[in-house]
Amino acid sequence: IIFVCALPVFLFSYSLDELIEMSHKNRAVEASAHLEISKQKSLDSLKSSYLPSLDIGGTYQNVYDETSALSKNSLRGEASFRYTLYDGGKENALYSQLSSNIDASKKNTQALKNQLSLDIAKLYFEYHSLLSDKEATNQEIKQLQAEFQRLQNFLEAGSVTKDEVSKIDSRLKSATVLLYEIDLDVQKVLHSLEYYTSQELSSIAGGSIIKLKNEEEASARADIESLKFDAEALMYEAKSKKSASLPTIYFDNTLSHTEYYFDDKSKDSGFLVETQNIASVNLLWNILDFGTIEKNYEAKYYEYMSKKSTLEYEKHKASVAYRLAKKSLEIAMLKIDSTKATLDAAASTYELVKIRYQNGVIDNVAYLQALSEVVDAKRGYERALYDVEVKKAELIYYSGKDVKEYL
Repeated sequence: IIFVCALPVFLFSYSLDELIEMSHKNRAVEASAHLEISKQKSLDSLKSSYLPSLDIGGTYQNVYDETSALSKNSLRGEASFRYTLYDGGKENALYSQLSSNIDASKKNTQALKNQLSLDIAKLYFEYHSLLSDKEATNQEIKQLQAEFQRLQNFLEAGSVTKDEVSKIDSRLKSATVLLYEIDLDVQKVLHSLEYYTSQELSSIAGGSIIKLKNEEEASARADIESLKFDAEALMYEAKSKKSASLPTIYFDNTLSHTEYYFDDKSKDSGFLVETQNIASVNLLWNILDFGTIEKNYEAKYYEYMSKKSTLEYEKHKASVAYRLAKKSLEIAMLKIDSTKATLDAAASTYELVKIRYQNGVIDNVAYLQALSEVVDAKRGYERALYDVEVKKAELIYYSGKDVKEYL
């Protein structure tokens, strides 16, 4: 019975790895994957468009005045074969453009997953930091309740004044309000995780940690790589615009058969050809367009230069972010020792102050101060532990990798 009652908790309690996996299947990732497929289909379509084409057609014709060259009625069927021999380099430029678009789309999907992994990791460790805050606050409330009850008994006996009891009561109420605020923050984190994972969550399993393999060296982040491919696509698109100034050469072959039906048989001279095949090589060259092609090329070229400048800016920005992430992790690890020492000192002080307070040597102001310090120190130490995990996740992200690979 106990197991059955607890089953819903187990069903909705996920590890960090499971939360990240679910986020990688959400609608945003799905939309990005569909866009990637769409770009691949566009490339396939382009390749097909440059293969030889074969068209068939038919015509029925009726004329008002029949002549020896035009029968009253005629039926014509034809098949045309066409193949582009040279298009000024537009084909290769378009291939390269769409290939770069596909690579950019793939990197966009990976960048989205990497960002989701980082966001989920932050929320996961924030959730457990809040649970630690909640545990420390509950311990503080229990101690304050016990002290409040003890002073109530002394107040009834006339051993303490009412203001001493009121101070403890005030502190107790403040701690209770803080507990409600922590509960609210916990719900906010769960709702944020639900937004990312599309799953209703009631609790999050603990125990997940990030394992850095070695010092993570920086590599190109997926979002930076995506920008690079976007810039390349614009460069190839500019080249395709410029190719319009070069000649286009194509081969055309048309086979036709026509049946002639004369009302006046005397006009059927017999000189009309029923079956004909016409082959031609055609050249089309735009000689004058008042600068339209050049302006189209320049428009795309400067768009490419803009994207290239953005790429260089983002690369520098990513390098700075990576160095800061390394430094932040170093400081976060040092902070663990610092906060642990603070907690040990605060705990020792609190025990001494508590004994002296209960023996009436000092007043409750000193006691409350010592209690506040030990609770804050406990919160600080627990948060420092989880903050290290967050800083690890940030270093992994800024080094161009996915946090999921380090769990």
